[in-house]
Amino acid sequence: MSKRPVNLPADSSPLIESFVADVARTSSYMRWLRRGGLIFLGAAGSLALAVGAASFPLSGLLIRPKLKRLSQLNSPHLKRLIRQRGFSLEEVIVRSFDGTRLHGWWMPASAAAATVVVLHGVKKNRTDVARAMLLLRMAGFNVLVFDGRAHGHSEGRFVTYGAHEVRDLESAIDWLSKEKSIDRNKVGIAGESMGAAIALQFVALHPWIQCVWADSPFASLERVTSEFVSKKTHLPTTVLHPVLWTTIQVANRRGKFDVRTVDPLAVAERIKCPVYLVHGTADQLIDTAHSLNIYDALGGEKEMWLVEGARHARCARHAKEQYAERLVSFFNAKLKS
Repeated sequence: MSKRPVNLPADSSPLIESFVADVARTSSYMRWLRRGGLIFLGAAGSLALAVGAASFPLSGLLIRPKLKRLSQLNSPHLKRLIRQRGFSLEEVIVRSFDGTRLHGWWMPASAAAATVVVLHGVKKNRTDVARAMLLLRMAGFNVLVFDGRAHGHSEGRFVTYGAHEVRDLESAIDWLSKEKSIDRNKVGIAGESMGAAIALQFVALHPWIQCVWADSPFASLERVTSEFVSKKTHLPTTVLHPVLWTTIQVANRRGKFDVRTVDPLAVAERIKCPVYLVHGTADQLIDTAHSLNIYDALGGEKEMWLVEGARHARCARHAKEQYAERLVSFFNAKLKS
């Protein structure tokens, strides 16, 4: 069948040319639209991959940090030195609420003495707070130090900065009460860095604790993580926020906790026991503002000491004699009066 011819007006050339031009423009526009879409999707996909790729190792730095001072822990030198000074040092194992075995040292003074539990910082172990342990024992206190979960010789895969460690500390004090017959009405806690944050979260829930020495704590885990990721990656804000959000979600899932709930500042107003806050003015990891914010929020007796020029968790070394004097005086005043 032959096609019927189309009769065009004689002056149709301009119409045809206009139509063809419109089609060409539309086709060109659609091509650029498709290309733009592909570029956008590619960029979004690349960004998503970059965020995902960065978030997993960053979450590992947060909840599975590389441990330090293991050689000191495995060396018999420190234990031998302590015993040579005439102090009893007992290797102990505390089984926590979920069955995690926490390894530590128990240094008894007497059944009637007050007790101080000393908590170390992230990546460290009980040897890192050995000086505080000895100072307090020489001052006549019973002292317990132990490796936090996923630290030192203790069991556990992930660090949760208080989400599980608060219950670990509760298990340790219950163990002391049952196995060592300590007086639960004469217990204080000293903590450094992560240990200080754990101590603050603990006493907010347990008002019978008599006092807390908190050296270089963070105000909230989410806040200090944001600061850490920003320093570590040097990313612009537009990229930092999705990386941070994804890092926290990955950490939550791997560690089985919620980073947002680890927040000493949020519970500070509920703390009624005396708190002595210490922080170095040259702290490169946790800004002094964290302790200052906690201090402002505390609801009970409180004192703040800013150690000029001290870096993170180095106040005890930076101002050695003054630190020792203040530490012992604080616990003497709160636990022996």
